[in-house]
Amino acid sequence: MRKIKGHVALIQFSDFGLGRGLYLAKALSLLGLNVTIFTNKSVYAPTQKFSGDLTLDSSVKVTEFRIPFAKTLYSSILGRLIIYVTFTMLSCLEIFMENPQPKILFSRGPQPFTEISCILYKAFHNSEVKIISDTTDLWPDALEYIQINETLKDLLIGIGHAINNLIYPKVDAIVTFNEELSKVLQERFGRTTHIVYGVIDLDRFKPMGKKEALETLPQNIRKKVSGKFTVLYAGLLGPFQNPLVILEIAKKIAEDNEVLFIIAGTGLLKESMEREVKKYGLGNVLFLETQPFENMPLIYNIADVFLLMYAPIEFLRIGLPKKFIEYAACGKPILCISPPCVASRLCLKWKAGYHVSPPDIETAANVIKILKENKKLKEEMSKNARQLAEDLFSLNDAAETLRKIIHA
Repeated sequence: MRKIKGHVALIQFSDFGLGRGLYLAKALSLLGLNVTIFTNKSVYAPTQKFSGDLTLDSSVKVTEFRIPFAKTLYSSILGRLIIYVTFTMLSCLEIFMENPQPKILFSRGPQPFTEISCILYKAFHNSEVKIISDTTDLWPDALEYIQINETLKDLLIGIGHAINNLIYPKVDAIVTFNEELSKVLQERFGRTTHIVYGVIDLDRFKPMGKKEALETLPQNIRKKVSGKFTVLYAGLLGPFQNPLVILEIAKKIAEDNEVLFIIAGTGLLKESMEREVKKYGLGNVLFLETQPFENMPLIYNIADVFLLMYAPIEFLRIGLPKKFIEYAACGKPILCISPPCVASRLCLKWKAGYHVSPPDIETAANVIKILKENKKLKEEMSKNARQLAEDLFSLNDAAETLRKIIHA
């Protein structure tokens, strides 16, 4: 692969972890570029240290800063705006002080806040720098589905679109992660949009024996998981993820003592889910605390089936979350309980799992029963999931696409 010399500043706000940003940095480093990631201490896992992650080498460094009261503020829309504005100012100061000066500013979001940092740097410090916007969420469109005062909502959406219309013409390239979102961005801003599918370190996130993975868990949890057919959900527990569906399925399969639902994550709905589990005495549901990033490949490999949920909202058709990419890389069947979206279509196209519409709890429960009984089908879907990840999500493929974007 042809090398490119220079320095890249990658800017990303983190709630759980860097995810895509971490691997894009790694892909950029494969091109010969030195990369500095500017981020914050994770909102939900503040003790997590990205700088100690084994996927990083000497060409990638991480600069983190802590935003006070982040978790409390992050629970409300206005609080998030305060966090995003604070992050914009801090990241702007950091890149102004970066030495050597970056050749490329890679904005990972939240949009358009990190783009503002980049444009200020270009306008007042280095007019030669190139700005790449990696846009993987439709903001402020998502505010349509948040329950806040309608007048405030309309005001925020109007301001958001106005800022986007000012900001996006000033970036040098727009990157996104699937054709569905690419089409929206191209129509909205009249710009060519490049696609870098999800990217992941396939040597780290890979299939391994369940017994080996179980050995990493504490003794008390290991006893609960050992010998069970495990259905795992990992990630945010918020309204868009529709996680209460897990409990409805658990109720349907409660009579099968061999099936265990594992929920590894946190979010706005976690407390209400825990109350629901206690209310109905659901002994087939196990909550794990938020896990350090480096433990996630092991956590994934205690699963027999993965769950991916989205609320029945048409807006979420663009969905291809980080968890789907990690699921596929670890090679287990994926059950998508969602409206039709990018993730569910990939799942069906590659025969890597099933897609069920959100209200259909009965069918979702039956899918789990089928995969539990049909080991051959489960193995075939597991292989297909891993092949999907190898063909679409490799670091080398992402690096090659980024190389073309940078040269163009």
